[in-house]
Amino acid sequence: MLKLLCNADIYTMDRSNPIVENVLVENGKIVALNVDNKIEYQKVDLEGKTLIPGLCDSHLHTVMYGSELDKIDLSAAKSIADLIELGKNHIEDKDLKKDDWIFGWGWNQENFEEDSLPTAKDLDEISKNYPIVLKRECRHVLTANTAALKAAGLYKKNIANKRVYKDEKGNPNGVLCEDAQKLILDAAPKTTVEDIKNYIIDASKKYLEYGLTFVQSDDLADSSISFHKTLQAYFELADSGKLPLRYNLQLRLTNEKDLKEFIANYKTGNYNDYLTLGPLKIWADGSLGARTAALRESYNNLDSAYGELLCSREKMENLVKIACENKMQVACHAIGDRTIEQFVEIVESMQEEYTDNLRHRIIHSQLADYQLLKRMKATGINTDIQPAFTASDWEIVENRIGKDREQQSYLWKDMIDLGINTAGSSDSPIEKPDPIWGISCLVSRKDELLKPEFGWLPNQKVTVQDALEIYTKNGAYNAFVEDKFGQIKPGYKADFSILSQNPFYVKEDKLREIEVCNTIIDGNLSK
Repeated sequence: MLKLLCNADIYTMDRSNPIVENVLVENGKIVALNVDNKIEYQKVDLEGKTLIPGLCDSHLHTVMYGSELDKIDLSAAKSIADLIELGKNHIEDKDLKKDDWIFGWGWNQENFEEDSLPTAKDLDEISKNYPIVLKRECRHVLTANTAALKAAGLYKKNIANKRVYKDEKGNPNGVLCEDAQKLILDAAPKTTVEDIKNYIIDASKKYLEYGLTFVQSDDLADSSISFHKTLQAYFELADSGKLPLRYNLQLRLTNEKDLKEFIANYKTGNYNDYLTLGPLKIWADGSLGARTAALRESYNNLDSAYGELLCSREKMENLVKIACENKMQVACHAIGDRTIEQFVEIVESMQEEYTDNLRHRIIHSQLADYQLLKRMKATGINTDIQPAFTASDWEIVENRIGKDREQQSYLWKDMIDLGINTAGSSDSPIEKPDPIWGISCLVSRKDELLKPEFGWLPNQKVTVQDALEIYTKNGAYNAFVEDKFGQIKPGYKADFSILSQNPFYVKEDKLREIEVCNTIIDGNLSK
């Protein structure tokens, strides 16, 4: 059946043909634009709304997001007392079993009256019986109560790991950061394949509500399950036709053994129309909020506090080399300038030996200054940014790195102007998987309270056109599917997002109010 999508403002993201009157769709593909209406066409009247290519989130964590939908949301906590109250309320509301663990997420000590990290002693006030694990909003830090420490064999144990914080007696105080979190999480009940499938489905439903038709998801490094089982969950959903939208998996294989095992057993690229196995994902440093992003100069007002490289130069070189030998793209988590520079140097050093354009990517790139951006462009490195971080981070950046370095951070417009392919993402569940909010942050650089008044580093604001491309065609390019997705052109997949208002006609501060009315995937409305 030929479907004619019409009566809408239609923006194609194809700069040679930016606006069209209608779109003709058949068998899940776009077959023509600007056609005359015929009686045999099934007319889909969009009632004056705005139609754009399906929105893409180029980096998030689906399994984590899906698993947290029924966990304690601590983002509203303004003190440790609030955190304790939210935990107690959760226990009262839930019918917990004897062996259950309690998980929560979203606290941020920057919002607390006391501006200090919660400890096991604090969480013991919630419960001393149930193991409790509460993650900071960045997910790079967690706090566990005494019951969880005991379950993990860490209680009153002498732990040399510096990422396990200690009390005045030298014992673990419940706070663990970066990969040390695994010491606690490995003791928790194991996640099953069925659990993962349910998390993916639950998350997918939310993604569609936010207007997403294509996401690129980092899920393979869950500490409680092997990457084989995570892949099994995705394969089973894809094989049964139960993936509600399109997935590209970012393959966080944390060591050479796992990477070689993956290469021996799987093949990157297209699995089917709804699932693709994508780049090797390297997690190379921490977060700015937790002061664990690796910097070239010390954190502001601290001596010799440079953050942490979570992937040494030697390890990173070996992983990138193996990936290049197998024509595998690499996507590197890098927030701090020291980490970004290390990845750029490694890619630069391998350019002559490996000449394939693998479109390597840096995920985050928050503290890449202009000189680093120029090197990224020269080396062909693309990036996946999180525009919502401008809203949530702008008040802490100067505190973390000082005024001078602040001016050379979150340089979204410079990336675009230099010609770096820049894709938009949420890093969900770190931020909500809402591309409209991301587009608003790109254009206004203001937070939810419309602060600062003229936007943070306003010279880095981007146009509405660029913002839409960042969340459509640019994400497709980073995933090597720019010939199928991200634009409205004949031969492309019939994936679209339908918006309540035209973003080109909405004032900057009103972009956030645009609603997603529906999505279309393979020519079919999602609801």
